[in-house]
Amino acid sequence: MEDIEKFFRHGLNIRHLRLLVALDDHRSVRRVSAYLNISQPAVSKTLASLETGLGVLLFHRRNTGIEPTMTGAALIRNARKVLSQLYDAQSELLDINQNRVGRLSLGILPVAAVLLVPRLVSRIEEIASSATIKITEGTMATLLPALRAGDIDLAIGLLPYGPLAAEFDSELLIEDPMVAATRQGHPLTREASPTWEDLAQFPMVLPPGSANTRLPIDSILAAHRLTPSARRVETVSTMASVGTLQFTDSVAFIAQSLARHFADLGVASILPLEIPDVTIRIGMIWLKAQRFTEAHAIAQRLLREIASDMDRNRPAGSATRSAG
Repeated sequence: MEDIEKFFRHGLNIRHLRLLVALDDHRSVRRVSAYLNISQPAVSKTLASLETGLGVLLFHRRNTGIEPTMTGAALIRNARKVLSQLYDAQSELLDINQNRVGRLSLGILPVAAVLLVPRLVSRIEEIASSATIKITEGTMATLLPALRAGDIDLAIGLLPYGPLAAEFDSELLIEDPMVAATRQGHPLTREASPTWEDLAQFPMVLPPGSANTRLPIDSILAAHRLTPSARRVETVSTMASVGTLQFTDSVAFIAQSLARHFADLGVASILPLEIPDVTIRIGMIWLKAQRFTEAHAIAQRLLREIASDMDRNRPAGSATRSAG
């Protein structure tokens, strides 16, 4: 224990981390030597000094190559994270040094990936051709910790109906009604007025049980004396939902704007079934203590404008953006 703490304070350096990652990637001292353009004895010597300094074995030596020990795997996993953060720091410094307009790191949920974020990227490119935009897709369970850690500047996705933790600020952009959609040419699209009883014959694509929208959907199904089909897919992935429609006779419950988008592309149809009071609340979330740059302010302004544009193009009677 003392060896590890002492070596981390005084001996461990970036060169060690790069060597560990290279050894894990190539699993051969000879290949790492060629990759890093250093001699094989130098690779072996550095690895030996690292293991001696830490007082642990990091790799098993075998006739077929090398393989990380449990300790080595743990160190390699964290080495990758550190090197990734150093790369981000290097990129940010280069952006500043080269007078780029800004660097923006977005965390997005799948529901925002198809329509909202591509429009944002297009608008930013129109006004700031030198901006650098990093996009990470995830769930709220991964994006909120990423905001805390400073890995992303802004999260765009589903807002909960309840309050967020006090450290976060949020703003509602769009309230998007949920609709039932199928592939084009689905048997239900041949019906003039398909009913909920007709829908019960087919598999379903539903939000998972933990999603805010699942309980209202289950309530509607129960009101029509239906239960979710035993043949069902549960997912928050837009592409998984739409992809499933293409190859099955499933009925998917998805956001209206997405359903209309894929209907315009000729790959989906919206069923004329009323789904009252079930909406997807899409918004942006940021850390209150975060220092916002000009790029951050521009992104927020453009997102508000894009949300307003999308609202204006909605069919009459659809949910609209909240003024708050």
